[in-house]
Amino acid sequence: MNYILATYCLYLSTFRLRRMALLFPLLCLFTPKGFGLLDLPSVPYLSLNRAIVVIMVAFFLIRVMSNGFRITNTNFPLTRPFVLLAGAYSTSCIFNPATWSSDAVTAVMNFSELVFPCYFIWYFCKSTDEAKRVLKWFYVIGLIVSLYGTAAYLLHFNPYFDYLKQTTPSGRVTATDYEDSLRGLRAVGTLSHPITYGAFQTFTVLVGIFLMRKNRSAAKLLIFLGAQTALLVGIAVTNSRTPLVYVILALVIFTCFTGLRDKVIVIKVIVVALVVGSLFGMDHVERLADFISSVASSSRGDTQNGSSLQMRAGQLLVAWRFFSESPIFGGGVSATRTIIASGTYPDFYNAESAIFQWAIDLGLLGLVAYFALFAQLFRLCARVKIRFFRAVLYAMIAGYVVFIFATGVLETMQLFLVIVTLFLIAGGKEHPEHDRRPRRRTYARSHAAPSGT
Repeated sequence: MNYILATYCLYLSTFRLRRMALLFPLLCLFTPKGFGLLDLPSVPYLSLNRAIVVIMVAFFLIRVMSNGFRITNTNFPLTRPFVLLAGAYSTSCIFNPATWSSDAVTAVMNFSELVFPCYFIWYFCKSTDEAKRVLKWFYVIGLIVSLYGTAAYLLHFNPYFDYLKQTTPSGRVTATDYEDSLRGLRAVGTLSHPITYGAFQTFTVLVGIFLMRKNRSAAKLLIFLGAQTALLVGIAVTNSRTPLVYVILALVIFTCFTGLRDKVIVIKVIVVALVVGSLFGMDHVERLADFISSVASSSRGDTQNGSSLQMRAGQLLVAWRFFSESPIFGGGVSATRTIIASGTYPDFYNAESAIFQWAIDLGLLGLVAYFALFAQLFRLCARVKIRFFRAVLYAMIAGYVVFIFATGVLETMQLFLVIVTLFLIAGGKEHPEHDRRPRRRTYARSHAAPSGT
């Protein structure tokens, strides 16, 4: 199936690149890092997701060259933070010559898989209606994936996950929670990690709220509440605290920033969730609350499929030690992975915070670049005129910042940036009409000429 999907994406990129770009968010729900396309011991591992990004970039460059290196100006709003991020990756490679040969490929792929899908959505999505159509399809597919994941969890049978294991025969990319999934302890759905799966479902919950602004008939609200409840159940069965914290925090932030009339949506979701919880029994609700609160415990985290504050403090000390060795440029793009693979610091397994990994790998420059990225996202939120859409964006971004600081990126940032970009376009503020005059400089930030000139 991986080769069939790759061939289909190659066909779309060749003849319908725009459709391929708009289809990409849906494919993210089925193409985790553990879905391999090329896994041979003698060559770098290539996942299907990265292969799709490479294909899209290659055919976009062919498109640009066929137009005489002219590209439509779209005023891409994330140009500056992405330039800073490119500089952080470049300097980390340059100032660590011992690992340059291996880090260069990793840096290019890590950077490309974040930047280009986001840019292609901005470039090819022409209107707010088109962005909303993509979001509607994403919500429907995300709900189906959630129902599948919950069913697989209850039945202790996940054929899609079994197939993912077969696409990585070398064992270099292994789903560490595979046995837990088989024993019904953690749901992973169509992905390779329960926390990633939970985060993707949280994205879907927020997409559903975003789409419900004008669809408030009794029938549609009933369907919406049922779908949101199914997604919340899907998040709960991952047995991962950070996705639960993410969705709860996002709902709270949305409620704080939205108007009084819109708060009824969250209230209804909460009421339905409480009713469902009472049907299952209050003992289950109490265990769930204890499970979430264990993140703040000094000793219970290791018994709850996660890390306690004490373990995170140990990870902080390890991160500080390696950060202090190269505080400006970092120890290399693959430094964190090397530390974990060595087994010398077992408490540092999975590097429970994105800050730890960025500080070690990219140094202060990397931290500044990612800070600039999120600062720009918040600035873009402030420019969205419609209060409801602005509240959803604040909830999405602020909750995600807490999520990655608590548990790491875990393959979620690519889809996060794509969904935020679609939100900005669908919100109607941050996607001005394309300036159709060709420009010789590609990816340069410029301003469209005012209308009437």
